[in-house]
Parts: sequence; C-alpha cells; structure tokens
Amino acid sequence: MNRLRQYWLNLISLSDNQIGLAGLALLSGLLSGAVITLFRLAIELPLVSWLPMTSPEAYETLPVNWRIALLLGGGVLLIALFYCVKPTKRGVGVTHVLQRMERHQGYLPRSNLILQWVAAVIAIVSGHSVGREGPAIHMGAGTASLIGQRAGLAHHRLRILAGCGVASAISASFNTPMAGVIFAMEVVLLEYSIRGFIPIILASVAGAIVSRAVFGHETAFNVPALNFHSLWEIPYILLLGLAAGLVSTIFIYGVKIFQKLINLPLWMRWGSLTLATAAISIYLPEVLGIGYDTVNATLAGEVVISTVLLLLAAKLLLAAWAAGVAFPAGIIGPTLFIGAALGGLMGQLSAWWFPEYPISVGFYAMLGMGALMGAVLRAPLAALVALLELTANPNIIMPGMLAIVIASLVVNEIFRLPSVFHVQLGGNRLYRAPDPVQQMLRNTWVVEAMQQSVVKVERKLGREAAGFVLQRDPDWLLLAEEELLVPPAALVEALTADPEAESIDLVTIPAKRQAVGRISLKANLQDALDLMQSSQLQWLAVYRDERFGHCTGVVSREDIDNYYHYRPKPADDAAKAPL
Repeated sequence: MNRLRQYWLNLISLSDNQIGLAGLALLSGLLSGAVITLFRLAIELPLVSWLPMTSPEAYETLPVNWRIALLLGGGVLLIALFYCVKPTKRGVGVTHVLQRMERHQGYLPRSNLILQWVAAVIAIVSGHSVGREGPAIHMGAGTASLIGQRAGLAHHRLRILAGCGVASAISASFNTPMAGVIFAMEVVLLEYSIRGFIPIILASVAGAIVSRAVFGHETAFNVPALNFHSLWEIPYILLLGLAAGLVSTIFIYGVKIFQKLINLPLWMRWGSLTLATAAISIYLPEVLGIGYDTVNATLAGEVVISTVLLLLAAKLLLAAWAAGVAFPAGIIGPTLFIGAALGGLMGQLSAWWFPEYPISVGFYAMLGMGALMGAVLRAPLAALVALLELTANPNIIMPGMLAIVIASLVVNEIFRLPSVFHVQLGGNRLYRAPDPVQQMLRNTWVVEAMQQSVVKVERKLGREAAGFVLQRDPDWLLLAEEELLVPPAALVEALTADPEAESIDLVTIPAKRQAVGRISLKANLQDALDLMQSSQLQWLAVYRDERFGHCTGVVSREDIDNYYHYRPKPADDAAKAPL
C-alpha cells in the first residue's frame, strides 16, 4: 500500500504526467475560487449589513462625515497593520506574484497571502479608490502555490499551478473564464504552451463555477445591448484608441511620478493618499470604492459629460497615486473605471456632435475599458477576450481589436513604456522578464537533460562489490560524501593494474574525476545552470529528496547545452519520471 501511495505521489509531483497536474489544477481552481468568493463576501456583507448603503458600492448614499471617518479609520488601520509586519514580508499584489514567479519558481508564502486578504478587505471596505482584482490574483496564485508546495511539485509544474490560481481568480472576479486563461498566460506565465493550457483552463472553469454558485451567472458589469451601426464609425474608434493610449501613458507616467515618494515613511505615503481621497470624495463620492456601479451607469449613458470628465481625472490621480506608493490593493478595477469613463465621454461627445446619428454610449465605454486594460497592463489579448465574454456579442471583436491595438501601440511604441506592473517593480531593478532561452529552461524539468546511468558508491570498494557495480554498466560512479564523479573505466584500470588488491580507493587511483554539486529532482534546467554558475561547477547530482539520500542521476552543463540545441519534440511522456 505504501509503495502504491508513493507511486501516485511521484506521478503527481515528480513526473510530466498531465492527468496528475490536471487534478491538482482542478483542486486549485475550486479552492482559489472559494478564497476569492470569501474575499468578495468579506467586502460586501459589512457594507450592506453595518452601513446605511443600498449596495456595496453606493458610498455616495452615505453622509459626508461617515465617508471621511471610514477612509481615515481604514487608512490608520492599514498603516498600523503594516508597521507590525517586517518590510521584507510586506509584498502583496500582482507585482509580488511576478517577483515570486521570476525569482522563486512560483513559491508564494502563506503569510503574504493572509496579509493581502486582510489588507485588501480593509482598503476596499473603508472606501479607498482601488480594485479587488489585483489582490484576487495574489490570493489565487498563492492558494494554488500552497497546494503545489504541499504536493511537492517540481518547479516547472509549480509555476503552471500558480498560473492556474491566477486564471481562477480572474474568472471568479469577472465571471470571464476564458479571459482568466489568457491573462494568466499573457501576463504571469509570459507564454502560451499546450502543457499549460489544459490545467489552466480547468482551474479557470472551476473558479467560474464557484463564483456562479454564490453570485449567480451575471458578469461583473451590466452591459446593455451594444450596436456598431456603420463602418463610418471606424475613424472615431481609431480616435478612441489614440485617446486611450494617451490616457494610459499619463497613468503610467503618474505611477512613475508618485514612486518618488516611495522612500518616505509609510505613514506619510499612505496617509497623504487617504487624506487626498477624503478631500476628493467630499465633491465626488462616486470615486470611492471599486466603482463598478458608476461603470454600469456609464455603460447605460446615465452620467453627464462634466461628471464623467471629473471622475476620469480623479480616478486617474488616485489610482496612479495608490500604485506608485505600493498601496495594498489593485489597479485593474481603476483601470477599467478610467477606460469606461473615457469611452463614455467619447460616446457622449459623439452624440453631442452628431445628434442625428444613433450612437451607443455603452459601446464606446466598453471599447474604452478594453483599450485601457490592454495598454496599461500590456495584456491586449486578455482585454479583447474579456470584451467578448462581458458583452456576449461577437460584433465587438473587430472594433475592440482596433481600439486595443492603437492604444497599445501608443504606449509601447511611441512612448516606449512597459506595463504598469513592470513600472511598479522598478524596471529591471526588482524584476526582469525572462528572455526566450530562460523561459524555455525554466519550463524544462531537469530530468529531460539528466543522465540516469549513475551508481552511488563508497570511496573504498572491495573487488567483489566493484564487479557488481561494473556489471550495471554505469556512465559514472558517484562518491556522495566526497562530492566527486569517477569514470567506471578508471575502476576497471585499477582492478587490472593490481589483481592482488582486496579493495580500491576511488579517490587515490588515477582518474579524471569531476567535482559535483547537489540539486533536487524538483529543479528545472535554469535552477541547475544558476547553481553551476554560483558554485563554479560543471556537474550536479540530482537527488529525489531534500535530504540527498537517493541519487537519481547527474547532469552537466554540456548536457543542458545539448538539450537546448537538440531538444526533442514536446511529448506527454510520463515514462520520463524516475519512479
């Protein structure tokens, strides 16, 4: 029974078997969806149960003094909470996920996940002008990562499982499962691969199921019937894309400007943001909270031009400020708010300029949301798929593509700006997106390039034991304690040279020995190269467990180079697992 259990554990964690990973992905999707659902309930229930609000986002129905008290109380509570946490343990949000994926192979700590959950609830309930999707991405990735760590997943599979949590989080937040898949692969994993698609799709569907079971089948926005009346609207859509690109540029530059405050004390950074939000909320209470009620009103064309313009400017300022000073909540929601305001403004202006033309304000508001999301987050395909799922209208694909592409070109090619997440991470100082070679190595299990024909032996071998070892025809003899590799030919020569010797000392005989380090079977090829570089070694012994008891094989720098240049075609080959 124990042997069978170990076999299945190895099949799940230490193999390239897709069925085991799919099962973990499904579990991760369900649990991540449950965590996101509890997160949403923790935000919505207190607002409608304890406060005189008609809906969880109707902050404008509260008296002014209530709104200010909520903001100030929440700001003070957040500052006190983070002062109780070591600076090295304060990482939260999408940027934290990207860092852990790039530097730690998808290992996300439990403590940061809990901190993110509590901090985001406080920030949103108190009315700060932030979103819930960024924290949800951290919670989803963190939940899936903890499941993978518990299962002992190899590094290249743990990264995929963390991506599964991201997909589930986006799916549960917006009720858009396909957009969750694309976002996870486009922004977090930075690749599209057959190996990743199956588990990520399963996790995204699971997250949507959990969300729909609790909140129903409606999407995050009340999208009216959208109409694209004529090809004569194409020039105006191009103008919308250009305007969205310029607004996205202003937003990213705003984040850069507010990042200059990052060296100020925490109470000063977040306290000034809280005071600014409170001052603006006196005149524009709609800017408080996530703001999806205002987005729905904009989609319905119910917000007048002057109010839309003021809300766009206020949200742009506060969201850039929050992102720049690393406030512990999201910027995806504010990005969609700004996009809807911009699109709604463009739609109303068109109706004003051409009153005889049957314009759809909601149509342009949706295009603005997609264009801002694609340009600011550098996720054009995820934005396009989100538009399609939110509207359930394929007619939005062509105009959506135009608006998103033009906005992205303005940000990426004219102003040469990276995504807002890259800006938050300080450019290459804290995060560097992997190049294609690194990406390939990180996604390749060390077993793919490993030589498995190795025998672990003691330093001194008797003649009989040496004969048994040589009968196995190994490529190398491993001296674990001495951390040396010895070619079997040297043992044969020693036995032949001295037929009377009762034992052979593998350290003293003439041989071309190789120094060897140790690495876990969970590692990928990039891990192996990094360890070789830091230890100045050419060879590593690959061990099944962390106690370095059972050696599975050895890998050299030359093996990795050969794999990169002559790697086989991808295949789902569970037999590669050294079970």
